Amino acid sequence: MALAVLMISFVALMVLGVPVAVTMFGSSLIYILADPGLSFANVASKVVNGITGTSLLSLPLFIMAGEIMNNGGVTDRLFRFPLAIIGHVKGGLAYVNVLASMLFAGMSGSAIADTAGLGKIEMDAMDDAGYEKEFSAAITAASSTIGPIIPPSNTMIVFAVAAEVSVSRLFMGGLIPGILMGIVLCIYVWLHGRRHALPQGGRTTLSEKCHAAVEAFFPMLTPIILILGICSGICTATEAGAVAVVYATILNCIYEKGFKIKDMKRCLNNSLVTMAQICFIVMASSLFGWVVTLANVPSMVANTLYNMGANKIVILLLINIIFLIMGMFLSINASLLIMTPMVVTLASMYDLSLVHLGVMITLNLTLGLLTPPVGWNLYIMSAISGLSFERVVKAVAPALVALLVSLLLITYIPGLVTWLPDFLFGPGT
Repeated sequence: MALAVLMISFVALMVLGVPVAVTMFGSSLIYILADPGLSFANVASKVVNGITGTSLLSLPLFIMAGEIMNNGGVTDRLFRFPLAIIGHVKGGLAYVNVLASMLFAGMSGSAIADTAGLGKIEMDAMDDAGYEKEFSAAITAASSTIGPIIPPSNTMIVFAVAAEVSVSRLFMGGLIPGILMGIVLCIYVWLHGRRHALPQGGRTTLSEKCHAAVEAFFPMLTPIILILGICSGICTATEAGAVAVVYATILNCIYEKGFKIKDMKRCLNNSLVTMAQICFIVMASSLFGWVVTLANVPSMVANTLYNMGANKIVILLLINIIFLIMGMFLSINASLLIMTPMVVTLASMYDLSLVHLGVMITLNLTLGLLTPPVGWNLYIMSAISGLSFERVVKAVAPALVALLVSLLLITYIPGLVTWLPDFLFGPGT
């Protein structure tokens, strides 16, 4: 009876348009009221415990680092380096778009930050070079999905907290898949270039290449410093977040002479607002996850699938489908925190790696940024490009297919995810 009350109240609140975090919190309280064996005395502890994990501390730090990077001229320098190297080939700016996103991914950890930070620079450059706006918007939106896969990743931190997995292992697990996504998108650009006439830029001189490399050198050191620090054991993922903030601040002070205290205050304010929203979702989902576990929902779902005789191949496919659908309607963090208990149960039953699942699910939910109705990157690209939302959706579809190919490879070749963390840290989950 109490389970039916939970499900009905959750669906009813969602239909009424109540925010997801408030829906989780409200339906959890209704469930507690409906179950005479439960007490409100547990609510406060469950809510607070949701945000007391040390891994979560790294999240505001990486958010802050991304804000600082976007505030200064760092993103522009990252874009100019690959432009100087390969901008002269056919469709060169499209390849540059992908490579710049891969470089920026090692700093921001967010697809939305990538789209908002690099998107305008990339779109303006491609417009000036004569690229079709629809194609420019498609490759810009698609390449931004690499942001949460290549470390650091804000989404992986949230999954690590919910599933109690090592953040460092998740970060390293995303490196090869992120590179794979970049390669697949470059193949998509090449195939598109065979069917369409793509502009070709002029060659740059050796001195121009060297100048671009020098300007981009220190920004490009950011992901290298973070990865080496984590892998060598010099710093934890949380400490690496603090290093990223300090390093981003130093770079902005060097590159942007106008970077003042007021700019830092604005970055801090934006970071705090973002983090406050995430913390409220985490607290609400912590309570919701406890209630769902008490209702035995994860075990019921897992046992049902197990009794149906579903094997690993089917289970992985179902997980993909579930998270792809959820990513279309819910925010990334809400989807993660609602479904992680079920994923952990399935992982134990089918001997699946939580690191593998974490990277796979992160990519699933990130692709939700490219699918309506809640496709934030689509709305951002519509605003940047001046195209209608419908035209952006249609333009992104072929690139989305290419990314789905990446998802299938990552899903069914788990070594793409697990090899590097196992090599660096030893075998683990």
